[in-house]
Amino acid sequence: QGLKFKMKTKVVATEVTDDGVKVTTEPAAGGEQTTLDADVVLVATGRRPYTKGLGLDNLGISLNKQGFIEVDEHFRTQIPSIYAIGDAIPGPMLAHKAEEEGIAVAETIAGFAGHVNYDAIPGVIYTHPEVA
Repeated sequence: QGLKFKMKTKVVATEVTDDGVKVTTEPAAGGEQTTLDADVVLVATGRRPYTKGLGLDNLGISLNKQGFIEVDEHFRTQIPSIYAIGDAIPGPMLAHKAEEEGIAVAETIAGFAGHVNYDAIPGVIYTHPEVA
């Protein structure tokens, strides 16, 4: 499909042209800039938790620097009866991760040993066109 990936590279400038996009990059660690012509550009950005404005600070539930809820190994917050899972806590923001964490919390509340094997949870990146 003619896709090329440039790892450990940052984009320092772009210019939309009649033929596509002119992209100026440089190594992430610093170095000489290069310019390439592209038909399209895929932009990858990080995701953030949606935890602001929920009143968590009023309950005494603290967030880390990135805005994720801090939990222990059993997903409990500083308030022992309040649990947090999924996109609100550190780790990949994946529905199947949150589902496993939810099951682990339900097991813990029921008095069983809730556990999530994070090594068994596949990571995904969605792209268009699809890349395999």
